[in-house]
Amino acid sequence: MQDFQTPVVLILFNRPQQAQQLIARLRWIRPSRLLVIADGPRPTHPDDTQRCHAVRATLGAIDWPCTIEREFSESNLGCDRRVQSGLDWVFTRADQAIVLEDDILPHPSFFPWAAAMLERYKDHERVGLISGTNPLGQWGAACQDHLHAHRGSIWGWAGTAAAWRRIQGTNLAGDPDQAALEIARLNLDPLLTEHYTLALQAFRRGQLVAWDVIFSLRRVIAGDTAIVSSVNLVRNTGIGREATRTTFEQDFRALIPVGEARLPGAGERHELEPNYDRAALLVELMAGCHAPSMAWRMARMIGRGMTLPLDPRARHPLTPFAVAAESLTALEHLVAQGVASPLFNQLLETMREAAKAQSP
Repeated sequence: MQDFQTPVVLILFNRPQQAQQLIARLRWIRPSRLLVIADGPRPTHPDDTQRCHAVRATLGAIDWPCTIEREFSESNLGCDRRVQSGLDWVFTRADQAIVLEDDILPHPSFFPWAAAMLERYKDHERVGLISGTNPLGQWGAACQDHLHAHRGSIWGWAGTAAAWRRIQGTNLAGDPDQAALEIARLNLDPLLTEHYTLALQAFRRGQLVAWDVIFSLRRVIAGDTAIVSSVNLVRNTGIGREATRTTFEQDFRALIPVGEARLPGAGERHELEPNYDRAALLVELMAGCHAPSMAWRMARMIGRGMTLPLDPRARHPLTPFAVAAESLTALEHLVAQGVASPLFNQLLETMREAAKAQSP
């Protein structure tokens, strides 16, 4: 087997089991160069010292010819600072790279697909992200190997140093009260407009620190787009209590099937995929729904003009219930691919009830 030449970045912390799984997956492609970022132990978590040491020791399992470059912090920087500073370091050393956090388990075909997309779009300065995660499972025509979208996930992604530096240079400072007007100028779908307006307002009020949300916000304001695999190529194995943010253990995105990348076809795509961004965002909002019946009742009350003690960011996740027929279509798209769980099924039935109530 020929060793894989595109640099691969690993972002590690304190989960040795996930790190071991990821390195076992890398053995399928034998990357010739790894850049490894690791955060240090938290002083308030006594087990972290041993666990962080165990994670770093997993690199000893790499038994193929490979150059390993390390950027390890001995103190704890926190997820957002560590990832941000680590990627700044990566993109001073590599012109392009594939980036994997420790809980991201990609299909082996993700790697050649991502490398092919990096090559195909290397001269397109407005492609800011190449993503292997597709929250809709499969989308687009059977002949499509990728989609062109506004949004893209960092659960298994690739990018270039030029794009990283350009995106990081996007200035988000300003008046929170002007955020809606500034995002409106981008002419996005109304759902995406609301989503990014809330994010920009939160950033300007000092309420947003998540590096990936800020990265996505900077990308869209910079006018960048994302390349997304037409087939979901990645499973996030870290959803649950130990996660930094995706702590909801019944998040159904963990159930979306992982498939094999479609063989790279000829030619590039320049048009945004119709309906993809909107459907994907609806799915992501619904995936965090803890109590579908209660969410539907609250959305119905808002729709009737009742005032609820919710700020706009708390109301935003209720949006799928306001467009229930559209949300139901997205859920049934996932059902056809085998997604099912008790809570997902409850959400599906509640959305059917909501769609019926909203029908003319």
